[in-house]
Formats: sequence, structure tokens, C-alpha cells
Amino acid sequence: MTLIPRPFRTARVAALLLGGGVLLGACAQPGQLGQPVPAAPAAPAAAPVAVPAPVPATVEPAAGTVDSKVTIRTPGPAVYAVRTVVLAPGETQEWHRHPGTETVIVRRGAVTLGREGGCTPARFGEGEALFVGDAVPHRLANDGTAPAELVVTTLLAPGVPDSEDVSSPCPED
Repeated sequence: MTLIPRPFRTARVAALLLGGGVLLGACAQPGQLGQPVPAAPAAPAAAPVAVPAPVPATVEPAAGTVDSKVTIRTPGPAVYAVRTVVLAPGETQEWHRHPGTETVIVRRGAVTLGREGGCTPARFGEGEALFVGDAVPHRLANDGTAPAELVVTTLLAPGVPDSEDVSSPCPED
């Protein structure tokens, strides 16, 4: 066996170790063997999540027959609104008037209507409708034992209060 002098042997071992280190270093994954961890790639922008459109609430149709001829005129623009009103048994609205017209469909129960020029209250039941002309003082009352559900439609002057309280036009009130 041939002996290699010590300084050469040390150099050879160092070269082998260095070569192995370079080889291993080249195979190492980021973060191993002291290699820096690259910055995480920017996450792709998340695709917008499709939000399903809200399912409209089922609207129960309401229809009623008005007891007389109806004429509606507005002097200019008007605000059209539809809402549901429930009058509890025994509940009565105060006398009031609107800056426009009101049509009421009785969906459930019954109400009585008192209005200027007709102080004897008129009764309206399910499937019937009533019309109150522009600025006519009136009031509705539920004199029954069950709630009265009403679909109230108004056509009112814009920018003014929806209604104003008035004194009773009927002498017996």
C-alpha cells in the first residue's frame, strides 16, 4: 500500500468533503443546509365568491273590490307605497288625512271605515277594498274579535308627512 504524505491526505479529504458538500448542497431543498427560504409566492387573488341572489319572499296576492267609482289625479309627482297593516281586535286609528289617496284591501278580518261625508261607519270584510280620496278625513277600526290584516296602498305628495291627525268631522264622536 502506498502511503500518501499527511498534508496531501488532508487536502484530498478536504477536497472530497468539499465536493460532497457542494453535491449535497446542490440537491438540498430550500431551507436545508443553510439555504435561504424563498419568499412565499403571492397567493393568486381569490376568485370572487358567487353569492346566490336572495330568494324573494313569497308575496301572497291581495285583491278587493272597491264599492264606488275611483278617480285619481295628482298635481305632480307622487310617492306610491304599499304596506301591510294589522289592526288588533278593538284597535282604532285616530282621525287623520293623507296628502294623496289611499286604497285598502282587507286581506283577513274586517274593519269599519268612518269618513267625512259618511259618518255612519261602513264595514269591509275579507276580499273587499275601500278608497279614500285626497285629504279626506277618515279612520279605520277593528271592532271584531280577530286581527284585521290590511294591504294599504297610498299615492302621496312627495316630501310631506304621510298623514296628519285631524279632529273628527262627525258630530257623534
